[in-house]
Formats: sequence, C-alpha cells, structure tokens
Amino acid sequence: MTASIRNESFLGLVAGLLVLFIFSGTLVVSRIGAISSLTIYDVAALRFGVAALCVLPFIYKVSWINLTWYRAFVLAIIGGAIFALFLLGGFIFAPVADGGIIVNGTMPIFAAIFTWFIFGEGIGHWRIAGISLIVVGVAATGWDALEFGAPGQWKGHLLFLGAAAFNSAFLTAVRGWKIGALQSLVAVMGLNSLIYLPIWWLFLPSNITGAPLEEILLQGIYQGIVAAFVAGFMIAYAARTIGSTRQAAIMSGAPSLALLLAIPLLGEIPSLLSILGVVIVTLGILVTLGPNLLKNSISDVSKSNKKY
Repeated sequence: MTASIRNESFLGLVAGLLVLFIFSGTLVVSRIGAISSLTIYDVAALRFGVAALCVLPFIYKVSWINLTWYRAFVLAIIGGAIFALFLLGGFIFAPVADGGIIVNGTMPIFAAIFTWFIFGEGIGHWRIAGISLIVVGVAATGWDALEFGAPGQWKGHLLFLGAAAFNSAFLTAVRGWKIGALQSLVAVMGLNSLIYLPIWWLFLPSNITGAPLEEILLQGIYQGIVAAFVAGFMIAYAARTIGSTRQAAIMSGAPSLALLLAIPLLGEIPSLLSILGVVIVTLGILVTLGPNLLKNSISDVSKSNKKY
C-alpha cells in the first residue's frame, strides 16, 4: 500500500468517524426538535429547505447517468419527508436511546429483506445470527418501554420502525441503481423542497413564526447543512476509501454514542434494559457483517482505489 493510499484511507477513516458523530448527533437534535416549540413538520421543512439551498450550486455538476426522473422521484419519496417525519414523530414519544436502538438495529434486517427480495441475495448464516441478536436487543427495548416507559412510548417505536424501513429501501435503491452522493442529494433535497415545502406551507401545522430563533437555527443548520448535506458527501467518501463494510462497522457505534450524548444534552438517563439493548444490537450489527470484516474492508479499499 503506497503512502497516498494510506493517507486516503486515513482520511476516509476520519470521514467515517465524523459521519458516526453526525448521525448520532442527528438523533439527539431530532429529539430536541420533536419536543421543542417547532412542529415536526417545521423541522422537516428546515431540513429540506436549507439542504436544497446547499445543493443548488452543485446541480450543474450532477451526472444524470442512472438518474432518470422516475428514479429521482422514487428516491425523493422514500428518502425524503416520509422518512424524516417517521423519525421526528418517533421522538415525540420515545427517547434517543430507543431511536438509536430501533432505527440502527432494524435497518440491517430491512436491508436483508429488500436485497433478498429485489436482488435475490442469500441472507447467510452470519447475517441470520446477527439479525437474531438484533431482534433480541430491540425486543428488550420494546419490553422496557411497555413495562416501565412513558405512556405511548410504543408509538414512537412503531414510527422508528417505519423510518428504518424507508431508509433501508432508499439505500437499497441507491445501491441497485448505482446512484452517487450528489445525485441522491439533488433528488432527495431538491425534489422534496419542491414537493414538501408547498404542502407544509399551505396545509401542515406550523409554529415556525413563534419559535425562538435559536431553535430554528439549530434545526436549520444541523439538519439541513450538517446532517443532510455534509454527511451525504462524507459517507460516500468514506465508503469509497475505507470500504463499505468497514464504514458499516463504524456506524454500528451509533446507538451507543447517541445514548451517551443524550445523557448530558437531554438529561435522558438510560435504563439497564436500554443499555443491554444497545450492547446486543451493536453486537448483532457487527455479526451481520460476517467473520471476515477486516479482510472484506481491505478488499473494498483495494477495489475502490483501482476504480477511482
């Protein structure tokens, strides 16, 4: 491995870790937005409106290979407002720990189902074992909510499952259609700004005119710029330089990190069952990647450098 490849791999690792922190922070910021004076529809509008402004100067650079209008519309629907509203709606009822466990934990399950159904990929013994662990971890979280959680907390869990399903469908479509990071950003943020924003402005409950400026700035800057725009490029760069398998392994730390961030930022102290659920789900995500994680990651990096 040459020095340039080592440097690029190091930068890819840094990008992957930053994506981990950004995504974990998104869970916390989404929870803050869901319980703030803003409505969840306001938060979604800020996300797509600000992100669309960020994407606008780069539209001329977009390659339209593989990105037909039909595909762009499908990506905008499954990766846009519906996903965001499921996630934000879940945080009205449930804490950050639950969102991290259920969304991150069930995404590999939905992804396995979609790839099996669409691409005919076998699930394999390791993935079955990992999914089994994830189910146990999610079940522990669900039991904790039903027995000891706040009234209606289970509603948040159902909404988180919806968010995980839509995001997994989005990622499966991006992979199957070979859509690049900028292409997906233009499709999702651009079309949602054209479709969702008018619907929000005309029909959906809003309190954006009465909300404090700091709440608007937090959601607009973090959701629109950091989470939607910056992270979109970083995760693409990380996957190319260190391999998609290794990046997936890094992202397995999102439930744990989100849980830790929620303690000082929101004062949400996790229960023992929630902590156990995080540990089991994290282990399950790693197991789904298989026993040759390092080998596969190195192979991914080698292929990426040959290709690019």
